[in-house]
Amino acid sequence: MARVLVTGATGFVGSHLVRAALKRGDQVVALTRPSSSVAKISDIAGDVALERAEFTDADALRAVLDRHKPDLIFHSAAATRLPANETLTDVRDSMTENLSPVLGVLTAAATCKSPPRALIRLGTIAEYGDCPVPYAESSNACPRDSYGASMLAGTKYLEMLRPRLPFAAMTARLSLTYGPGQTGAQLVPYLIDRLMSGKTAQIGRPDDARDFLHVDDAVRALLLLGDAPDPEIPVVNISTGIPTRVRDVVAMLADLTGARPDQVQLGTAGAAIDLVNDPALITSRYSWAPQISIADGLKQTVAWVRKSKQLAIVTGQDA
Repeated sequence: MARVLVTGATGFVGSHLVRAALKRGDQVVALTRPSSSVAKISDIAGDVALERAEFTDADALRAVLDRHKPDLIFHSAAATRLPANETLTDVRDSMTENLSPVLGVLTAAATCKSPPRALIRLGTIAEYGDCPVPYAESSNACPRDSYGASMLAGTKYLEMLRPRLPFAAMTARLSLTYGPGQTGAQLVPYLIDRLMSGKTAQIGRPDDARDFLHVDDAVRALLLLGDAPDPEIPVVNISTGIPTRVRDVVAMLADLTGARPDQVQLGTAGAAIDLVNDPALITSRYSWAPQISIADGLKQTVAWVRKSKQLAIVTGQDA
């Protein structure tokens, strides 16, 4: 049993990490921003220690760490939706939301009374951008947007700081992660919501390929990294390595949801862009491989949405 602290614990991957750590018997601290909703972990609120702090406030974070003395920290907090605009506010926001929190968490963890034995930071496939696929950890990353650039900056800062930190630290670059509990504008929850609601789903780039990673597979890998961080590896991909066309995901979800043919509008925007990680490093160093196929994962996710909607009807809440 370990003492585990998860930042961004009320987000999609963070909430799954909290549940997985609890399931294996860990003592869990769920750390979230003061303004964040705790809806995703409300049913297990009595099983975790909930703390709120700004991730840029190293003093507040240090106080949390001094109270709980975690053995292991997962830093999963990040802002993924940063639309580009003419005033470049997306650049400023990406630094505030994604880079400064990394430095805040690292500073607090390195200077608290009992530093953790390991810190695993969640990175993203978006860091790679315009370089040949499948992306390897040694690729010359060239991100396409402020989100990818800010996350890459966090990766580089962590890699630079590793020799100076009193704990092991790694960045895990997740490919496109999906599964039960995911909401918002990401591809899979967007499609399920539109198709199940009888609304039109518009897909501008159906021929793009993505590396779809089920959240349960992602969490298994993250826990393995946390239990045995490799001092020789600053960055590791967590992915299936399997490209799946967006149009194929649309077809699978249309079938699973019973959508009408006219609910899907496919665009023809430009040449296809593939985003696929190479998982060779993690599969060679750890006893891990993805176990959930895209077909099974989508089926499970749709079933979760249906159950959630039925529960919302029974309880009189919004789905």
